[in-house]
Amino acid sequence: MKRWPFMFLAIAAALVVLKVHAADSAADEAGFVSIFNGHDLSGWKYGMWGNHENKVGKGYSATDGVISCTPTDGGDLYTEKEYADFILRFEFKLAANANNGIAIRSPAQGDAAYTGMEIQVLDDSGSWYTHLHEWQYHGSIYDVVPAQRGHLQPVGEWNSEEIRAQGRHITVILNGATIVDANLDDVKDPTILRHHGGLKRTTGHIGFLGHQSRVEFRNLRIKDLTGGK
Repeated sequence: MKRWPFMFLAIAAALVVLKVHAADSAADEAGFVSIFNGHDLSGWKYGMWGNHENKVGKGYSATDGVISCTPTDGGDLYTEKEYADFILRFEFKLAANANNGIAIRSPAQGDAAYTGMEIQVLDDSGSWYTHLHEWQYHGSIYDVVPAQRGHLQPVGEWNSEEIRAQGRHITVILNGATIVDANLDDVKDPTILRHHGGLKRTTGHIGFLGHQSRVEFRNLRIKDLTGGK
């Protein structure tokens, strides 16, 4: 019987810790709003290449809280709304050799990797991708800034990612590790600057840039850092 008070104290202490963690989590998510309703593509639109909608096959599917594309369905899918400075958080799951991308500050026409910016989404362990440029691997600003590798979960498991765009500062955090921390003003290579006019953009759409492979996205939410401007 003498052990009961200690057991109750231990339970009470555990509850306090859980409550503190829950409060921290809620504070960390303050100001974020969902950009996907979980069941259809309301608030999203397909990009354009010239006068043609850039939609492959059936495009993207929205079901059970997940947006996904397949090896035969996909294309470029953008938010209808534009964003300037923001924090984007989401989860994603890759199939073997999967390839996609996150467009940021992009127009809804043309190749977002150049007209805006593309944050790579890629199975770094894929057998197809053993001899890529360093700026092609997951999390990199495509053709501009390489990401630190080694932080992806195994294929088939969910990953969490945060992309922060604030002024000229772009940060990518993958599964808790900062893999890109870049000031775009530090990009001086004249060839890169000539091809990537999108680096100058201050606002634009967020989008998925499918390359005919299976990728799933969920829990998409964003925090606007512009103060409604």
